[in-house]
Amino acid sequence: MRGWGRWKLYRTTVAELLRVASLALLTSVVLGASWALASAAGHDATVTAVAFSRVTPVSRSLARDVPPTAPALLQVAAPTVPLTLVDAGGVSQLRAPRGVSIAEALAVNGIELGPQDGLSIAADAVVNAGDVIHLMRVADYDTVVREPVAFSVQVIYDAELAAGRTSVVTAGVTGLADNTYRVHIVDGAEADRTLVGSVLIVSPVNEVRRVGTKPAPAPADIEQVILSAAAAWGADPNQLLRVAWCESRYNPYALNARSGAAGLFQFMPATWAANSVRAGYAGASVFDAVANANTAAYMFRNGQAAQWSCK
Repeated sequence: MRGWGRWKLYRTTVAELLRVASLALLTSVVLGASWALASAAGHDATVTAVAFSRVTPVSRSLARDVPPTAPALLQVAAPTVPLTLVDAGGVSQLRAPRGVSIAEALAVNGIELGPQDGLSIAADAVVNAGDVIHLMRVADYDTVVREPVAFSVQVIYDAELAAGRTSVVTAGVTGLADNTYRVHIVDGAEADRTLVGSVLIVSPVNEVRRVGTKPAPAPADIEQVILSAAAAWGADPNQLLRVAWCESRYNPYALNARSGAAGLFQFMPATWAANSVRAGYAGASVFDAVANANTAAYMFRNGQAAQWSCK
């Protein structure tokens, strides 16, 4: 009986050890299986991410001086769709995750949109396979250009200087200014520029000129005709001499073939027809120096000198 008791105790101890070993083995198998499943899932995610990263980004730089912040590239492990981008750089084939917006699709491909850029499809529209996206780059920037400032010319009419002569009293000096232009860029090319500011660096110096009005000496007979007409009508003889010189160079037979102006004072046909009668020379030829000079003197005395461009 005592030997039997020892044998029973021995069997009980062995059975307990076997049970503990079986539980440990089962636990190891479960943990190993869990680790294998987790490793496989991580490997699939890595493969998907790597496969997605194989979509070749298309680099498109923004227009000058436009630094918009690009959205973070989407890290979406999803099926992709083909797209076509048309811009100033040409035509590019892209791929983007299905279901993203046009702006996100461009961002995935490394293309940043500026605040003024134009798209043929709304930026928030959902992409569809085969979409053709036209992108127009638009930007503005300011530039400062140092440019010359033209001087003005002051004219002094000089009755002592021969008509047709000009004398420079004070030479003009060109100034300088820093002009700020706002330049409008479309697809990399300047489309327009507008002056938005100017800072004068060097002031220009105006030029002063004397312009002669003294007529050249008239032939004695023509001078006498003009002076007699001025005296008869109370007109300014010097003014009449200046105008006759300017208009015809004292030639009573001068004719402007383009306008029809004729005679010593270059009367237009209608003007001559109306005023020669009033001056008492009805029917006289416009090439008659006496009739021409007296009709001019009559008109000058009556305040009609403005009809001549010569003064």
